[in-house]
Amino acid sequence: MSVKDSAMKLANEIRNSKEYKDFRKNMNEVKKDKSCEKLLKEYQDIQIKAQGYVLRNQEVDKKVVMKLESIGKKVSNNKKLYNYLNSEQKFKSMMDDINKILAKSVEKDYK
Repeated sequence: MSVKDSAMKLANEIRNSKEYKDFRKNMNEVKKDKSCEKLLKEYQDIQIKAQGYVLRNQEVDKKVVMKLESIGKKVSNNKKLYNYLNSEQKFKSMMDDINKILAKSVEKDYK
């Protein structure tokens, strides 16, 4: 089997994984609900804003912290968003693990 064939097989296995299927299902549930989609966008935007402070080695503005906490509570109390974010994290974790395995296979050649 060629490397490309193996990659295609892996891509197919990823698409058929529980992590990916759960992520897609939960993402579609959020997309069907415009209020959930709006709240998710707000949450992601405020997270990015807070991360910007951290990347610039600045203290996060208190208003940003308060807004992040407020929106975070709304998100954690919203079952669709909670499920989406949880499944997204599991999918990302799986992909990170796959990337680590692939990188490790050639790691010694880059030292």
